[in-house]
Amino acid sequence: MRHVLEDGLVLRSLSDGVATDRERLPDFYAEVNAEGESEWVKESVRLWTRDLIERHPTVTLDDLFVVVDPAHDDRIASAALLIPQTWRYEDILLPAGRPELCGTLPDYRGRGYMRALFAAIHQRSMALRHVVQGITGIPHFYRQFGYTMAVDLGHHAWFPLATLPDLPADHQPAYRLRPATSDDIPAIQRWSAHLGRERLLSDALTADELRYEITGRYRKRFPHTEYLVIVDAAGQGVGYLTLLSSLAEPYEIRCIAYAAGEEASYFATFTDVAQGVRRWCVETYGTCPALLAFGSGLHETVDQLIAHSPGGSVRRRDEYAWYLRLPQSIDFLKQIAPVLERRLMGSGAHRYSGELKIGYFDLTGMRLQFHDGRLLDILPLRGKDGYDVQFPWHSFWNLVFGYHTLEELAAVLVDIETNARAAVLLNILFPKRRSWLNGLL
Repeated sequence: MRHVLEDGLVLRSLSDGVATDRERLPDFYAEVNAEGESEWVKESVRLWTRDLIERHPTVTLDDLFVVVDPAHDDRIASAALLIPQTWRYEDILLPAGRPELCGTLPDYRGRGYMRALFAAIHQRSMALRHVVQGITGIPHFYRQFGYTMAVDLGHHAWFPLATLPDLPADHQPAYRLRPATSDDIPAIQRWSAHLGRERLLSDALTADELRYEITGRYRKRFPHTEYLVIVDAAGQGVGYLTLLSSLAEPYEIRCIAYAAGEEASYFATFTDVAQGVRRWCVETYGTCPALLAFGSGLHETVDQLIAHSPGGSVRRRDEYAWYLRLPQSIDFLKQIAPVLERRLMGSGAHRYSGELKIGYFDLTGMRLQFHDGRLLDILPLRGKDGYDVQFPWHSFWNLVFGYHTLEELAAVLVDIETNARAAVLLNILFPKRRSWLNGLL
């Protein structure tokens, strides 16, 4: 695509084939998105960008966009890209798009280039039939493009590796860690799905995406991740661990996945896993950080074990959050209809027949039509009055993605208006529930 902006700068994708765009983009991102960082971080961004251009399993040249200045030798002034991927809402697969590496040179900021780039990204995402977009980044900034914070993100539990006892040389643990290989991909998918069944929103990585994650990235460079398989005394895999393989902070190593399958348990594996991480850090870096940080969404048993360990710390609800955007809200709700019908079954509104009218305070809304517990249709509405509930801005999606209950939202957003029907149905249809979403980079 190619679009001349009002001030003469040009927005185009790398698929337009301009060689200088492809050559200059890694250095552009290193300058803008790693501004003020060390040369190690800048080189990591350069390598990541080259991966996205050349080797990534889902990103094509149609997904990378730049704004260039023809008056200055097509200098890249601003850029952003889209990473296509698949997420899972309970057992429903969702085609998703992740905007990333959004940046503008200081001399070009405040001119609306990022807005133009997001319009291009959203158009591309729609062409790929994505039903949701998600981004992480600057607090509040992406709300202007239709995003709202609605899913857990970040690290919320810290285990002190320094408190682990030194083990005798002849100690034989019940479980060990070994590096994952491509042969482990089917098992990793199975273990991931096993934990994902207990979460509202989670990743659904394909075999090609996992192969890229395990073998395709530059080691020890962000965003490379280290996949470690948990094996029992007989050498059989029982689960896996994913570590961010660069020491983002000198005092902690970060774990974004810890999944035990049906062959083991978190209670049985935890201590050996922690010892295994300490051993891996020493072998990889020559030292061991003081803390092992765990990402949001991991199993509650892990939280409990950390909370009751000397020096362990668990926080809830003060971590960061994913920004989510739903371009076609009715289509999205239709796609997750089987989940909503399942939640009605056996509830206080079992076999509900009737409607639920949801408004957004902008003279728009929708009507959900149920019969005998089945969601028959969802129709758009227009008008000011007659709704069972109304939500300001995009706050309804906090409910849909289990981030807050209706009562929690109403306690802060006092203009949420609801009647008894909406109060009963919304609490059944959209219960508060944890997610485990890392996203493909």
